[in-house]
Amino acid sequence: MAVDFRFYHRVGELNAKDIAGELNAELAGNPVCSAVDVASASAPSPGTLVFVESSKPLEAIASHPCVIIGSADALSGQSLHPGSALITVKHPKAAFAVMAPRVIAPRGNDSSSAIHPSAVIGPGTVISPGAYIGAGASVGENCHIGPNAVIGTGVEIGDGTHIGPCAVIGFAVIGRNCRIGPGSVIGEAGFGLVPGPQGLLELPHFGRVVIGDDVRIGANCTIDRGMFGDTALGDGVKLDNLCHIAHNVQVGAHTLMAAFAGVSGSVNIGRGAQFGGRVGIVDHVTIGDGARLAANASPAGDVPAGETWAGQPAQPIRGWLRELALLKRLASPKRRTVDGGRAAGQDKGDE
Repeated sequence: MAVDFRFYHRVGELNAKDIAGELNAELAGNPVCSAVDVASASAPSPGTLVFVESSKPLEAIASHPCVIIGSADALSGQSLHPGSALITVKHPKAAFAVMAPRVIAPRGNDSSSAIHPSAVIGPGTVISPGAYIGAGASVGENCHIGPNAVIGTGVEIGDGTHIGPCAVIGFAVIGRNCRIGPGSVIGEAGFGLVPGPQGLLELPHFGRVVIGDDVRIGANCTIDRGMFGDTALGDGVKLDNLCHIAHNVQVGAHTLMAAFAGVSGSVNIGRGAQFGGRVGIVDHVTIGDGARLAANASPAGDVPAGETWAGQPAQPIRGWLRELALLKRLASPKRRTVDGGRAAGQDKGDE
Protein backbone atom coordinates (compact mmCIF):
# COMPACT_ATOMS: atom_id res chain seq x y z
CA MET A 1 0.00 0.00 0.00
CA ALA A 2 1.24 3.48 -0.87
CA VAL A 3 2.09 5.93 1.89
CA ASP A 4 -0.79 8.32 2.67
CA PHE A 5 0.70 11.79 2.23
CA ARG A 6 -1.94 13.36 4.45
CA PHE A 7 0.12 11.93 7.30
CA TYR A 8 3.64 11.67 5.85
CA HIS A 9 5.91 13.77 3.68
CA ARG A 10 8.81 13.04 1.38
CA VAL A 11 12.08 14.04 3.01
CA GLY A 12 14.37 13.39 0.09
CA GLU A 13 15.61 11.04 -2.60
CA LEU A 14 18.42 8.58 -1.98
CA ASN A 15 20.20 6.60 -4.66
CA ALA A 16 21.52 3.11 -4.10
CA LYS A 17 25.19 4.11 -4.26
CA ASP A 18 24.78 6.65 -1.45
CA ILE A 19 22.79 4.22 0.70
CA ALA A 20 25.38 1.46 0.28
CA GLY A 21 28.15 3.91 1.14
CA GLU A 22 26.50 5.03 4.35
CA LEU A 23 25.79 1.46 5.39
CA ASN A 24 29.29 0.32 4.38
CA ALA A 25 27.54 -2.42 2.42
CA GLU A 26 28.06 -4.35 -0.80
CA LEU A 27 26.16 -3.00 -3.81
CA ALA A 28 25.03 -4.94 -6.87
CA GLY A 29 22.69 -4.14 -9.72
CA ASN A 30 21.76 -0.60 -10.75
CA PRO A 31 23.82 1.91 -8.69
CA VAL A 32 21.69 4.90 -9.76
CA CYS A 33 18.36 3.36 -8.80
CA SER A 34 16.73 5.88 -6.45
CA ALA A 35 14.36 5.53 -3.51
CA VAL A 36 11.63 8.16 -3.23
CA ASP A 37 9.17 6.10 -1.17
CA VAL A 38 9.10 3.10 1.19
CA ALA A 39 7.16 -0.15 0.97
CA SER A 40 7.05 -3.75 2.13
CA ALA A 41 8.78 -6.32 -0.05
CA SER A 42 5.40 -7.98 -0.66
CA ALA A 43 3.83 -4.82 -2.14
CA PRO A 44 6.51 -2.55 -3.63
CA SER A 45 6.13 0.08 -6.32
CA PRO A 46 8.76 1.71 -8.56
CA GLY A 47 11.32 3.76 -6.65
CA THR A 48 10.66 2.30 -3.22
CA LEU A 49 13.10 1.32 -0.49
CA VAL A 50 12.34 -2.19 0.81
CA PHE A 51 14.02 -4.80 2.99
CA VAL A 52 14.11 -8.57 2.56
CA GLU A 53 14.87 -10.97 5.42
CA SER A 54 13.49 -14.27 4.16
CA SER A 55 14.79 -16.37 1.28
CA LYS A 56 11.18 -17.25 0.40
CA PRO A 57 10.64 -16.03 -3.20
CA LEU A 58 8.83 -12.69 -3.45
CA GLU A 59 7.29 -12.27 -6.88
CA ALA A 60 6.32 -8.64 -6.30
CA ILE A 61 9.88 -7.30 -6.10
CA ALA A 62 10.62 -8.74 -9.55
CA SER A 63 7.99 -6.45 -11.07
CA HIS A 64 9.41 -3.04 -10.13
CA PRO A 65 12.81 -1.33 -9.93
CA CYS A 66 13.50 -0.89 -6.21
CA VAL A 67 16.35 -0.30 -3.81
CA ILE A 68 16.44 -3.59 -1.91
CA ILE A 69 18.24 -4.07 1.39
CA GLY A 70 18.74 -7.70 2.36
CA SER A 71 21.01 -10.33 3.78
CA ALA A 72 23.12 -12.45 1.43
CA ASP A 73 21.00 -15.54 2.12
CA ALA A 74 17.71 -13.69 1.58
CA LEU A 75 18.78 -12.14 -1.72
CA SER A 76 20.42 -15.22 -3.19
CA GLY A 77 17.14 -16.91 -4.09
CA GLN A 78 15.20 -13.89 -5.33
CA SER A 79 14.28 -13.04 -8.90
CA LEU A 80 14.70 -9.27 -9.22
CA HIS A 81 13.90 -6.52 -11.70
CA PRO A 82 16.92 -5.62 -13.86
CA GLY A 83 16.64 -1.98 -12.79
CA SER A 84 16.82 -2.76 -9.09
CA ALA A 85 19.76 -2.23 -6.78
CA LEU A 86 20.79 -4.83 -4.22
CA ILE A 87 22.41 -3.76 -0.95
CA THR A 88 23.73 -6.64 1.13
CA VAL A 89 23.96 -6.18 4.90
CA LYS A 90 23.98 -8.44 7.95
CA HIS A 91 20.98 -6.72 9.60
CA PRO A 92 18.60 -5.65 6.79
CA LYS A 93 15.69 -4.57 8.98
CA ALA A 94 17.98 -2.44 11.15
CA ALA A 95 19.53 -0.89 8.03
CA PHE A 96 16.05 -0.07 6.75
CA ALA A 97 15.19 1.53 10.10
CA VAL A 98 18.20 3.82 9.73
CA MET A 99 17.66 4.83 6.09
CA ALA A 100 13.86 4.91 5.66
CA PRO A 101 13.23 8.08 7.75
CA ARG A 102 15.54 9.93 5.35
CA VAL A 103 13.09 9.14 2.55
CA ILE A 104 9.67 9.42 4.24
CA ALA A 105 8.82 10.97 7.62
CA PRO A 106 5.63 11.67 9.61
CA ARG A 107 4.06 15.09 9.40
CA GLY A 108 4.17 16.89 12.75
CA ASN A 109 1.47 18.92 14.47
CA ASP A 110 1.69 22.69 14.18
CA SER A 111 1.28 24.16 17.65
CA SER A 112 0.84 27.77 16.48
CA SER A 113 -2.97 27.60 16.69
CA ALA A 114 -5.55 25.41 18.43
CA ILE A 115 -7.47 24.87 15.19
CA HIS A 116 -5.31 24.98 12.10
CA PRO A 117 -6.63 27.28 9.35
CA SER A 118 -6.55 24.40 6.85
CA ALA A 119 -8.70 22.11 9.04
CA VAL A 120 -12.28 21.51 7.87
CA ILE A 121 -14.97 21.44 10.56
CA GLY A 122 -18.48 20.34 9.59
CA PRO A 123 -21.65 22.20 10.64
CA GLY A 124 -23.05 21.36 14.06
CA THR A 125 -19.71 20.10 15.38
CA VAL A 126 -18.70 21.16 18.90
CA ILE A 127 -15.03 21.76 19.65
CA SER A 128 -14.48 21.84 23.43
CA PRO A 129 -11.98 24.12 25.19
CA GLY A 130 -8.38 22.99 24.98
CA ALA A 131 -8.91 20.73 21.96
CA TYR A 132 -6.44 20.78 19.07
CA ILE A 133 -7.28 20.22 15.38
CA GLY A 134 -4.25 19.79 13.11
CA ALA A 135 -3.43 20.89 9.59
CA GLY A 136 -5.53 19.28 6.88
CA ALA A 137 -7.73 17.46 9.39
CA SER A 138 -11.36 16.89 8.46
CA VAL A 139 -14.09 16.64 11.09
CA GLY A 140 -17.59 15.82 9.86
CA GLU A 141 -21.00 17.19 10.78
CA ASN A 142 -22.50 17.00 14.29
CA CYS A 143 -19.34 15.66 15.89
CA HIS A 144 -18.15 16.39 19.42
CA ILE A 145 -14.47 16.86 20.22
CA GLY A 146 -13.91 16.68 23.98
CA PRO A 147 -11.76 18.96 26.12
CA ASN A 148 -8.02 18.69 25.49
CA ALA A 149 -8.46 16.10 22.76
CA VAL A 150 -5.86 16.11 19.98
CA ILE A 151 -6.89 15.50 16.36
CA GLY A 152 -3.62 15.27 14.47
CA THR A 153 -2.53 16.41 11.04
CA GLY A 154 -4.58 14.92 8.22
CA VAL A 155 -6.94 12.91 10.44
CA GLU A 156 -10.40 12.28 8.99
CA ILE A 157 -13.43 11.90 11.28
CA GLY A 158 -16.88 10.98 10.00
CA ASP A 159 -20.23 12.59 10.80
CA GLY A 160 -21.70 12.14 14.26
CA THR A 161 -18.53 10.83 15.90
CA HIS A 162 -17.71 11.75 19.51
CA ILE A 163 -14.12 12.02 20.72
CA GLY A 164 -13.68 11.93 24.51
CA PRO A 165 -11.59 14.27 26.66
CA CYS A 166 -7.83 13.94 26.33
CA ALA A 167 -8.04 11.39 23.51
CA VAL A 168 -5.14 11.61 21.04
CA ILE A 169 -5.76 10.62 17.41
CA GLY A 170 -3.22 10.65 14.60
CA PHE A 171 -2.60 8.86 11.30
CA ALA A 172 -6.23 7.74 11.33
CA VAL A 173 -9.40 7.63 9.25
CA ILE A 174 -12.46 7.23 11.48
CA GLY A 175 -15.98 6.47 10.28
CA ARG A 176 -19.42 7.80 11.15
CA ASN A 177 -21.16 7.65 14.53
CA CYS A 178 -18.16 6.31 16.42
CA ARG A 179 -17.40 6.81 20.11
CA ILE A 180 -13.79 7.20 21.23
CA GLY A 181 -13.42 7.16 25.02
CA PRO A 182 -11.44 9.54 27.22
CA GLY A 183 -7.68 9.10 27.17
CA SER A 184 -7.58 6.68 24.25
CA VAL A 185 -4.62 6.93 21.88
CA ILE A 186 -5.08 5.97 18.24
CA GLY A 187 -2.37 5.93 15.60
CA GLU A 188 0.87 5.73 17.56
CA ALA A 189 3.71 3.68 16.07
CA GLY A 190 3.68 0.00 16.97
CA PHE A 191 6.13 -1.64 19.36
CA GLY A 192 8.54 -2.64 16.62
CA LEU A 193 12.12 -3.12 17.79
CA VAL A 194 14.96 -4.73 15.88
CA PRO A 195 18.51 -5.60 16.96
CA GLY A 196 21.24 -3.75 15.13
CA PRO A 197 25.02 -3.46 15.41
CA GLN A 198 24.71 -0.81 18.15
CA GLY A 199 21.70 -2.30 19.98
CA LEU A 200 17.94 -2.09 19.61
CA LEU A 201 16.41 0.24 17.04
CA GLU A 202 12.80 1.38 16.70
CA LEU A 203 11.24 0.50 13.36
CA PRO A 204 9.54 3.42 11.62
CA HIS A 205 5.84 2.97 10.86
CA PHE A 206 4.32 4.38 7.68
CA GLY A 207 0.76 3.05 7.89
CA ARG A 208 -2.58 4.21 9.25
CA VAL A 209 -5.45 3.21 11.52
CA VAL A 210 -8.76 2.82 9.66
CA ILE A 211 -11.93 2.53 11.75
CA GLY A 212 -15.34 1.76 10.29
CA ASP A 213 -18.78 3.14 11.21
CA ASP A 214 -20.57 2.70 14.55
CA VAL A 215 -17.42 1.63 16.39
CA ARG A 216 -17.14 2.07 20.16
CA ILE A 217 -13.70 2.36 21.74
CA GLY A 218 -13.66 2.64 25.51
CA ALA A 219 -11.52 4.78 27.78
CA ASN A 220 -7.73 4.48 27.75
CA CYS A 221 -7.53 2.11 24.79
CA THR A 222 -4.56 2.11 22.41
CA ILE A 223 -4.58 1.22 18.71
CA ASP A 224 -1.26 1.30 16.84
CA ARG A 225 -0.92 2.19 13.18
CA GLY A 226 0.46 -0.32 10.69
CA MET A 227 4.08 -0.48 9.69
CA PHE A 228 3.27 -0.25 5.98
CA GLY A 229 -0.44 -0.99 5.59
CA ASP A 230 -3.41 -0.32 7.85
CA THR A 231 -4.53 -1.44 11.25
CA ALA A 232 -8.27 -1.79 10.59
CA LEU A 233 -11.41 -2.14 12.71
CA GLY A 234 -14.58 -3.05 10.83
CA ASP A 235 -18.05 -1.59 11.30
CA GLY A 236 -19.71 -2.10 14.66
CA VAL A 237 -16.60 -3.23 16.59
CA LYS A 238 -16.90 -2.66 20.35
CA LEU A 239 -13.87 -2.35 22.63
CA ASP A 240 -14.19 -2.09 26.40
CA ASN A 241 -11.89 0.13 28.43
CA LEU A 242 -8.14 -0.58 28.52
CA CYS A 243 -7.87 -2.69 25.38
CA HIS A 244 -4.81 -2.73 23.11
CA ILE A 245 -4.65 -3.41 19.37
CA ALA A 246 -1.13 -3.64 17.93
CA HIS A 247 0.11 -2.71 14.45
CA ASN A 248 -1.29 -4.30 11.28
CA VAL A 249 -4.13 -6.07 13.10
CA GLN A 250 -7.37 -6.63 11.16
CA VAL A 251 -10.53 -6.77 13.30
CA GLY A 252 -13.69 -8.01 11.59
CA ALA A 253 -17.03 -6.24 11.83
CA HIS A 254 -19.07 -6.52 15.04
CA THR A 255 -16.26 -8.07 17.07
CA LEU A 256 -16.50 -7.54 20.84
CA MET A 257 -13.59 -7.26 23.30
CA ALA A 258 -13.96 -6.97 27.07
CA ALA A 259 -11.55 -4.98 29.23
CA PHE A 260 -7.80 -5.63 29.17
CA ALA A 261 -7.89 -7.57 25.90
CA GLY A 262 -4.54 -7.37 24.13
CA VAL A 263 -3.86 -8.26 20.50
CA SER A 264 -0.30 -8.56 19.16
CA GLY A 265 0.82 -7.46 15.71
CA SER A 266 -0.44 -8.82 12.37
CA VAL A 267 -3.36 -10.78 13.84
CA ASN A 268 -6.40 -11.35 11.64
CA ILE A 269 -9.70 -11.45 13.58
CA GLY A 270 -12.87 -12.51 11.78
CA ARG A 271 -16.38 -11.09 11.95
CA GLY A 272 -18.35 -11.33 15.16
CA ALA A 273 -15.58 -12.70 17.37
CA GLN A 274 -15.99 -12.30 21.15
CA PHE A 275 -13.15 -11.82 23.62
CA GLY A 276 -13.55 -12.08 27.38
CA GLY A 277 -11.57 -9.93 29.79
CA ARG A 278 -7.77 -10.17 29.80
CA VAL A 279 -7.58 -12.23 26.63
CA GLY A 280 -4.10 -12.14 25.08
CA ILE A 281 -3.36 -12.98 21.44
CA VAL A 282 0.13 -13.77 20.11
CA ASP A 283 1.24 -12.26 16.81
CA HIS A 284 0.55 -13.57 13.29
CA VAL A 285 -2.43 -15.81 14.11
CA THR A 286 -6.00 -15.94 12.79
CA ILE A 287 -9.11 -15.87 14.97
CA GLY A 288 -12.00 -17.17 12.87
CA ASP A 289 -15.45 -15.67 12.32
CA GLY A 290 -17.64 -15.97 15.41
CA ALA A 291 -14.90 -17.49 17.56
CA ARG A 292 -15.24 -16.97 21.32
CA LEU A 293 -12.38 -16.69 23.79
CA ALA A 294 -13.13 -17.03 27.50
CA ALA A 295 -11.68 -14.61 30.04
CA ASN A 296 -7.88 -14.92 30.42
CA ALA A 297 -7.60 -17.16 27.36
CA SER A 298 -4.25 -17.03 25.56
CA PRO A 299 -4.28 -18.97 22.29
CA ALA A 300 -0.86 -19.86 20.92
CA GLY A 301 -2.14 -20.49 17.39
CA ASP A 302 -5.12 -20.09 15.10
CA VAL A 303 -8.65 -20.42 16.52
CA PRO A 304 -11.17 -21.93 14.07
CA ALA A 305 -14.37 -20.10 13.20
CA GLY A 306 -17.29 -20.61 15.56
CA GLU A 307 -15.35 -22.40 18.31
CA THR A 308 -15.14 -21.46 22.00
CA TRP A 309 -11.69 -21.71 23.56
CA ALA A 310 -10.39 -21.21 27.09
CA GLY A 311 -7.22 -21.63 29.13
CA GLN A 312 -3.52 -20.81 28.97
CA PRO A 313 -2.54 -21.84 26.39
CA ALA A 314 -6.09 -21.81 25.09
CA GLN A 315 -7.82 -24.90 23.71
CA PRO A 316 -11.41 -25.92 22.89
CA ILE A 317 -13.42 -25.30 26.04
CA ARG A 318 -14.63 -28.90 26.53
CA GLY A 319 -11.07 -30.18 26.74
CA TRP A 320 -10.16 -27.37 29.11
CA LEU A 321 -13.12 -28.19 31.41
CA ARG A 322 -12.18 -31.90 31.42
CA GLU A 323 -8.63 -31.00 32.44
CA LEU A 324 -9.92 -28.80 35.27
CA ALA A 325 -12.14 -31.60 36.54
CA LEU A 326 -9.26 -34.09 36.45
CA LEU A 327 -6.94 -31.72 38.28
CA LYS A 328 -9.57 -31.10 40.92
CA ARG A 329 -9.95 -34.85 41.56
CA LEU A 330 -6.20 -35.34 41.73
CA ALA A 331 -5.80 -32.44 44.14
CA SER A 332 -8.63 -33.47 46.51
CA PRO A 333 -7.48 -35.15 49.80
CA LYS A 334 -8.73 -38.66 50.60
CA ARG A 335 -11.88 -38.71 52.70
CA ARG A 336 -11.42 -39.56 56.35
CA THR A 337 -13.87 -41.10 58.79
CA VAL A 338 -14.80 -39.48 62.05
CA ASP A 339 -14.04 -42.74 63.87
CA GLY A 340 -11.00 -41.75 65.87
CA GLY A 341 -9.58 -40.02 62.81
CA ARG A 342 -8.82 -43.34 61.07
CA ALA A 343 -8.82 -43.30 57.29
CA ALA A 344 -11.68 -45.09 55.59
CA GLY A 345 -10.82 -48.76 55.12
CA GLN A 346 -7.94 -48.77 57.66
CA ASP A 347 -7.42 -52.15 59.38
CA LYS A 348 -7.51 -52.00 63.18
CA GLY A 349 -4.73 -54.56 63.26
CA ASP A 350 -2.43 -51.95 61.81
CA GLU A 351 -2.59 -49.88 64.97
